[in-house]
Amino acid sequence: MKSPHLSRRDLLQLSGLVAVAPPKLKGSRRTLTRSYGRQKPNRSDSSGNALVTKGLFMHAWDLRDEGADSVMGWMNDSGLNQMCIAACYHSGWFVHPHSAGRRAFMTEGSVAYFQPDEKLYSQTPLRPQLASFAGEANWLASAGERLDKYKLRMISWTIGTHNTRLGLMYPQYTQRNVYGDSIPHALSIGHDATREYLKALCRDLAINYPMYGLQLESFGWMQLRHGHHHERDLTDLTPLEQELLGMCFNPQTISKAENTGIDAGKAREVVKGTLDAAFREAPGRLRDHPRSMAELEARSPDLKAYNRFRQELEDSLIVEIKQQSLKGTSCRLMLQGGYRKEIAQVCDGFATWAYGQVPAKVLEIVKRTKAAIPDSWQGEFPCYIRLGMGVPTSRQQLRDIVLAIKEGGSTGPIFYNYSESPGKMLGWIKGALAGV
Repeated sequence: MKSPHLSRRDLLQLSGLVAVAPPKLKGSRRTLTRSYGRQKPNRSDSSGNALVTKGLFMHAWDLRDEGADSVMGWMNDSGLNQMCIAACYHSGWFVHPHSAGRRAFMTEGSVAYFQPDEKLYSQTPLRPQLASFAGEANWLASAGERLDKYKLRMISWTIGTHNTRLGLMYPQYTQRNVYGDSIPHALSIGHDATREYLKALCRDLAINYPMYGLQLESFGWMQLRHGHHHERDLTDLTPLEQELLGMCFNPQTISKAENTGIDAGKAREVVKGTLDAAFREAPGRLRDHPRSMAELEARSPDLKAYNRFRQELEDSLIVEIKQQSLKGTSCRLMLQGGYRKEIAQVCDGFATWAYGQVPAKVLEIVKRTKAAIPDSWQGEFPCYIRLGMGVPTSRQQLRDIVLAIKEGGSTGPIFYNYSESPGKMLGWIKGALAGV
């Protein structure tokens, strides 16, 4: 079943401080001698109606290019209190409008920006692949040493199954569609090797760095479309057909489903039959061709059961991360998706998005999403705001967006993101957060 919760990256795809760089930071290599997981994280004052969450998405290359003290000092001066730094990332070809050293940058793709603790990955052949520049300095450790000085909390923006590098290295651990094709950018959470890797990744970050929380992105099933170079579909697959062609039928996923009494074979037949008909009849479709997953599930209880099982695999992974990876630590577990009662007891944060939206629409989105959260759940509920691509258009509009976030019941904004945002817009953050 396709996850109903769009990721931050999905929304970026759907929605159509200039500083002189100081000398490169020479942070220590992996020389940490104590576990940070049990340390009490620094907290901002959440009394009264003050916003608790005032965050910014960023990357380790920001610290390398401009220096940790420069970036973190600016964050503190701007009123930010959360540093949401990517510990690992997929791929990107970015414009950096305020970088002193470059204006266009392509990442290495699916690499880690911290130095992994190898002993934690003994239960899986998968390992985080280190970014080339992350070998010269332990950037997360360097940032961690400065958190108290700049009154910041560090959150690991952590990418999970979205990993083309590992998918190409280990195709047996990727999502496999009904035809047996590997989906190379999508590690399968139906496979134990993937699950153990993701749990080890979270454990590594939680115990070796002073993390306030782990913010998980792509810790479930990935979609077929990904944004690969020259990615094409001349068949013009419908959203349902794209979903079906990306569905995981990895042998271990099938075996686990069948062990619970689900007839995965019949579910495969329905998926394959639907796709075969689409390929055969394209550009047309048969009159009774299904248009939604709900319609197809109504025809096939086996497919409905298989989809429910896949959602349970996703939920159980989140529970295992909380109970195993974060055990004995004060590190919080935060998701980029909206509130779900099935996993709310183990989650310390859910989120909503308002990319490219004017203040009135932001207020509507936050209120609607907040209405689904019961008063008994007391975690953080940030709203992600993109700086660029048309909105906000002015300093005042960004201020009004932040006020709308507060009025709607969010714990506060997390701005996306330091590297790509125009310098002028970054300069608006301080005024937008003043007094809130």
